[in-house]
Amino acid sequence: MRSLPALVAGAVALCSLLAQAADNPFGVAPSASSSRSLSRWVGPMAEAGVGWVRGFSPTLDPTQTARSLPPSMGFSGVLEYRDPADPVGWQQYVRDRVRTFRPLTRHWEVWNEPPNFTPNTPPEVYGQMVALAHDAAKAVDPTVQVGLAAQSVNINYLDRALLSGARDKFDFVTVHPYETAGLIPRGFEAQFMAIVPTIRKMLRARNPGRADVPVYFTEVGQPVDARNDETAQASQLIKIYTMGLAQGAARIHWFEPLDGDSGPFGLIGPQGQPRPAHTALRTLSTHLGPQPRPLGWLLLAGQHHGFLFDGPQGLVLVAWSRPDSTATVALPAGSRVVDPLSGAARAATSLPLSTLPTLALLPREANDWVQQASTNQTRPFPWHGDHSGARRIEFTAPGGEAGARGLHLVQAPTWRALGTEPVLDAAPRATTSFTVDPNFLSYSPQPLRITAVVRRNSAQAAGFNLKYESRSGTSSLGWNTVPAQGEWTTLSWSIADAQFVGKFGYHFSFDSDSTRHSGYSIRSVSVSKE
Repeated sequence: MRSLPALVAGAVALCSLLAQAADNPFGVAPSASSSRSLSRWVGPMAEAGVGWVRGFSPTLDPTQTARSLPPSMGFSGVLEYRDPADPVGWQQYVRDRVRTFRPLTRHWEVWNEPPNFTPNTPPEVYGQMVALAHDAAKAVDPTVQVGLAAQSVNINYLDRALLSGARDKFDFVTVHPYETAGLIPRGFEAQFMAIVPTIRKMLRARNPGRADVPVYFTEVGQPVDARNDETAQASQLIKIYTMGLAQGAARIHWFEPLDGDSGPFGLIGPQGQPRPAHTALRTLSTHLGPQPRPLGWLLLAGQHHGFLFDGPQGLVLVAWSRPDSTATVALPAGSRVVDPLSGAARAATSLPLSTLPTLALLPREANDWVQQASTNQTRPFPWHGDHSGARRIEFTAPGGEAGARGLHLVQAPTWRALGTEPVLDAAPRATTSFTVDPNFLSYSPQPLRITAVVRRNSAQAAGFNLKYESRSGTSSLGWNTVPAQGEWTTLSWSIADAQFVGKFGYHFSFDSDSTRHSGYSIRSVSVSKE
């Protein structure tokens, strides 16, 4: 029989592990199929430092799942029943799920990615469903945490749900920023870094009492496919976790631990072999620790990205270069560089930067780095400069991304030459999309004027709808014909109800419906505050 001190010590250790799981931001989100084979991957995930699993399958057995999870790993669930016409049945379902899974979890999201997987349920109805779920869950267990959810980064949807019944009826917010994360390799770090700040801005406006609730990325990931090899997946994972933590996301769940029914997203491949992304996550969680402490960001060599953390063994810098560039940064004496794909560390006096992130372990005495990062933390995150005070931003075709002064082309550009002038060719795709610097405008309604200088490529008719994010979702100003071949034409529109949040990674687009109507070129596009 164990002695009382041994029992007490064991209880303290268990409480410590549970507290670690509660604060550990490193999570995974299995698909429905892989969530039913938890025993195949939970060990490697624990080895990688994962502290949370988001359960998806509605057929999970709570007792069996609890036995499969180590004490250091928490579990969160999704309330899936989706019949808005049956509020009584909905609340009974919530009560049953909370009771049944109470030994396993007290964290529940209301639906997965609404309005996805519904008959396009409007946020006004979703807000009412959240309120009903909140009251039913809290009646069973007041400690249950209820989450407000949305597809992608659909902050407009969350905004309208709050005004329709969800106000004060939630304990955390979840988003799935796949599309925004997918633009990171294009150099759109600033847009990804704006997700949590924009959610906070919305909460302060609509529900200030809940402005500081945790924000979770309960799904985000990248598959291994023809465009992204395993190294690219590992690179993306490091950037997503690093920037998610740096901007204040309380938990980030990689989709997914094991290849499942959604394709090759897994940290473990189809033959059970860990991918480089698994090693990268283990390296990152080892050096940042189970409760990472971000200190701020750095602009290395005046243009490259660095994020500083106070790690268990000292300062940790996670850094990478802008697309299609490299650099070398001098390090303080006593520093080490860590290869994220192997975990190997070596003494170094300099840090080579590429688009694959690298970790540098710095001595705690590197006060200049700490001061710079801490000062930057309250500053606008730069995107080719600080556009927070600008009245006008623009994209000019001859400059490409270098000519993007606060306004950025989302797709990779196709250029064509008109005489000696390179211009943007809209013809290869049906839609040309743009995103504004989030420090210029995000969430807050603002009357705008959008201006484009365009010309038709041939005698064939060309034109587009101007579509943009508004409080009501996506709005359109109707069809605009590009009037003439061989002549530049300036088109301009006034917009009174824009509300830019970057739901799918862009804010407005020129939508030609098909490439049959996109035979035109763009010299420049600008956005002005009116």
